[in-house]
Amino acid sequence: MKIKNKKILILRNELFSIKKPKHSLKNIKNWYSNIIKNSKVRVKKIDLKDCKDWSFSKKNIFHKSNKFFKVEGLRVINSYKREVKVGWDQPILTEPNFKGGILGLMRKNINGTPHYLVNAKFEPGNFRLIQISPTLQATFSNISRAHKGNSPKYLKFFLKPKSNNCEVYFKQWFSEEGGRLKHKRNLGIIINNLSKNELEIENDFKWITLNQIKQLILENALINPHLRGLVSFI
Repeated sequence: MKIKNKKILILRNELFSIKKPKHSLKNIKNWYSNIIKNSKVRVKKIDLKDCKDWSFSKKNIFHKSNKFFKVEGLRVINSYKREVKVGWDQPILTEPNFKGGILGLMRKNINGTPHYLVNAKFEPGNFRLIQISPTLQATFSNISRAHKGNSPKYLKFFLKPKSNNCEVYFKQWFSEEGGRLKHKRNLGIIINNLSKNELEIENDFKWITLNQIKQLILENALINPHLRGLVSFI
């Protein structure tokens, strides 16, 4: 298949490059293991009625701000092409005020070798709680700080790449799994950071190569689905 986008061809060639990585694969695995070992985050089950700021109605489960996802009921009929031909009822997640999120991956040449900034990210439902994720993984409710917390790290590079000395290598909407998420999609973006200055990063972020991401995908539940999806087009 002929590839028209030269930047995509550049990325595709990087999949097979093993030259001069900043960190060895062993070092990356040790970094990931230490992040998990030193994490103080704990998750425990509670009753739905005890979820703070969440309410129930006859139609859905929702947050009092109306700025986060809802759980709604659906009835499927005439599903002749599916396993249950007569249809079924099920709950589904919806995001009433937002159309998805941003999945961003930052690329930068380090000592002549392209690297990508990944994040050891905690999510309460993750296997082992922490998985290696894209540079930026945020819903638009997170971006607007509906949770009253901090703005996602490195957000400015993806919202205004040119103003932050970056060029866009890839930008495309991705659809998400429709069996549990209603009309959910995310904007996938890969940017190339052209700055010659070193980017200050925190301990839960690390520069790794595309080839190393490919190798880590072969590990059990280490790379999260969003990072896996971002590199899948290459």
